Amino acid sequence: MTRDHDGLRLRGEPGPDRLLVWAGLAAASSAALTCLWPGAAGDPAVRAPDAGTLPTATSAGGAAHVASPPVALTIPGHVERAPVDPVTADVRGALAVPESPARLGWWALGAHPGAARGTLLLAGHLDSAAEGAGPLEALHDVPLGARAHVTTADGARHTYRIVARRTYPKAGLPTDLFGAHGAPRLALVTCAGVFDPDAHAYADNLVLYGVPLQPGR
Repeated sequence: MTRDHDGLRLRGEPGPDRLLVWAGLAAASSAALTCLWPGAAGDPAVRAPDAGTLPTATSAGGAAHVASPPVALTIPGHVERAPVDPVTADVRGALAVPESPARLGWWALGAHPGAARGTLLLAGHLDSAAEGAGPLEALHDVPLGARAHVTTADGARHTYRIVARRTYPKAGLPTDLFGAHGAPRLALVTCAGVFDPDAHAYADNLVLYGVPLQPGR
């Protein structure tokens, strides 16, 4: 069976939900986040209201750093070393996060961990019919003030303090999340809201924002 959803051709029975959240990029292209559908249709995937003060993405400078890609995310008590793969947009304009909810995607056109500017964007599927909930399902329960550790390929560990939580409609994800400019911050993104079994789509995206901490803090 072939079905259309949000401009994408979904083939197969069943297939992944393409939860499109179009974001304008510097190159005048677009990207979208995707989420897989759960086993229990219609269940809400949001538990906590918006909270905290957003770290701004205004212009900021800083010293150069040695860029190394992220390979794992750990949030003690919530996410146990989830592997991370570099991703960009696919030919249809969707953010090509790994198909398995067990793996996260790093927006490779944004910031590297430890960069003096830009948003380090890590995104992933909430769950799938085949594998169940992925590690980012825990984002709905992560409190403000929690530490998120991003390990890079060179073995370094970069720590961020979660300072804000926001839920956005799928068409309203802030475009500055995809930028390599502005103040340094972390953005963790997955699906939220009520699942529509007919559209194979969640209504919203959850974003946790973090700010970098100095080593040893």
